[in-house]
Amino acid sequence: MKRFAALVLAMAMVASLAACGNGNSAGSAGSAASGSQSSGGDDQTVYKITYANTVADSNPQAINAKYMAERMAELSGGRIEMTVFNNNKLGAFSDCFQQMQQPNGTVQMGDVSSASITQFSELYTPFALPFLFSSKEQSFEYFDNSETIKAIEEQFLADTNVRVLGYFYNDARALTNSKHAVVTPADCAGLKLRVMTSDVYLKTFEALDAAPVSMQFSELFSALQQGAVDGQDNGLILSMDSKFNEVQGYYTDLGHVQDTSVIFISESFYQSLPEDLQQVVVQAAQEAVEKERQDYADKLDQYLEEMSKTMEVTILTDEQRAAFKEACSSVYDWYRSEYPEYDLDAIMADIENY
Repeated sequence: MKRFAALVLAMAMVASLAACGNGNSAGSAGSAASGSQSSGGDDQTVYKITYANTVADSNPQAINAKYMAERMAELSGGRIEMTVFNNNKLGAFSDCFQQMQQPNGTVQMGDVSSASITQFSELYTPFALPFLFSSKEQSFEYFDNSETIKAIEEQFLADTNVRVLGYFYNDARALTNSKHAVVTPADCAGLKLRVMTSDVYLKTFEALDAAPVSMQFSELFSALQQGAVDGQDNGLILSMDSKFNEVQGYYTDLGHVQDTSVIFISESFYQSLPEDLQQVVVQAAQEAVEKERQDYADKLDQYLEEMSKTMEVTILTDEQRAAFKEACSSVYDWYRSEYPEYDLDAIMADIENY
């Protein structure tokens, strides 16, 4: 308990330094609502939500963002209308997130990998460390039930004015490239790899002697197509939905991160909702998360078979994957020195309980 209390305290301490989003207090979201409001307590306002994400329409996250919108409409009796914009149609997610921070922003909700928001908060950086989770099931249990995660969500809200509603599965991150098969850590040497804008991701691939480059996801396909980068690390389904198999020749199921895509909602907009509609939003998000995770599991074998038709696929043995984990051990030493506010050993011990 002492270690856990220290961990939560450390999270709160670092959060005050980590966030660069604004701290506007909750206010009116009049630009996001339309319709008429009747007299008395019977609120018939129709609340409109714009939802942004980065994945293709066929991705389980995109499909279940739309499922979330359907459930909101059903549960609210039509009082919530959410329109989902997939595949970066509203531009870079960083810009969409900034809109969520504003009292009257043009985007109210969205989801993106937790490692993509480090410019707004560093609270989720520990969970991008390589080989931190042993399985997707362990990560699900941890993100859904850990008191540490609940403390992070509260501090994230205080720092950014954006609320976390849940965690889609963003797949086990894998490696693709256009040069050669990657079977050992030495095979990564010299590969120019696109990574998210995250120091942890950069350090991970530097530890493997690759040449990582930070880049927005919206720019990735053209960078691969033009040879500006040799490869990238994303999950199997996202890689196929994004048609990376058309510009990449080799796939390795590295599994270095069990990635999550965090579902966000503008706190200003959330507080503008009547209490019953707040509950609707929370319930719809929870239902969508459960369905999305199952959809991922159902699609993996089909997608792997499809990928094998055009790419050389490497499935690592436990021993081969352990060699990558060992090669990345220096990233943990770097993290301890770079982020002394976090009790990394306590975080790792906490995860082992799930």
